[in-house]
Amino acid sequence: MGIHATAVISPEAEIAPEAEIGPYCVITGPVRIGAHTVIDAHARIGSTYGAVSIGERNYIQGGASLGGPPQDLGYASGFRGRLEIGDDNRIGEFVTISLGTEKGGGVTRIGHRNLLMAYVHVGHDCEISDEVILTNTCQLAGHVVVEDRALVSGHTGVAQFCRLGTCSFLVAGSFANKDIPPYTIAEGYWATLRATNKVGLKRAGLEAAERANVDRAVRLLLDRGSTVVEAIARIRNECAPTPRIDRLVEFLKTSKKGIARR
Repeated sequence: MGIHATAVISPEAEIAPEAEIGPYCVITGPVRIGAHTVIDAHARIGSTYGAVSIGERNYIQGGASLGGPPQDLGYASGFRGRLEIGDDNRIGEFVTISLGTEKGGGVTRIGHRNLLMAYVHVGHDCEISDEVILTNTCQLAGHVVVEDRALVSGHTGVAQFCRLGTCSFLVAGSFANKDIPPYTIAEGYWATLRATNKVGLKRAGLEAAERANVDRAVRLLLDRGSTVVEAIARIRNECAPTPRIDRLVEFLKTSKKGIARR
């Protein structure tokens, strides 16, 4: 454990004694790194554009660049954004994550126990919740929200301000420009809803009866003969009321980008 002799560390950085900084890393500006976090060789953390906070027990692999300036032409150069990363994340080779912008609230957030595979990009002001998987070369534009246990496959793109709901699954090679509701599978260019993410629900620990209840709700949503408002009414009338049904309905009601049904 410790800091390799070839690493370049900002005097503003706060690094826990139990953290490990590998060869040729560059840590710039106000960066905080928690205990037992390991940063592989040639990673770049922080910049002169803002502050980065990284929690405990993270593994950041070689070539990652975390906390660089937002890729946004409207970014005000005087504003200092933040990047906040929680605990127990694995961030793969050459992942890039941008700082937040003033118009987006100022913070890009990564939660806990997430897996970001090689070459993933997370744009400014994104919010990644917990236990999310972003597969190789997944690209998230600014202001994207990814909820708990979502899985975003490889070679995918998500347009700005989209939301991917809890336990949703975006199929490889897809591009999303609308919201993907919880518990669903979406596919295509542009992505549309195809089915219930039954495997994801089982992995999340739902009992068979609850999985069947959620599946019925998603099937009602998939009925393109009805509007989203009509689908919500049918879900309320025909599905057992549970917190997961409430979450689905709330997601549908609060969508600003529209639901990816067609």
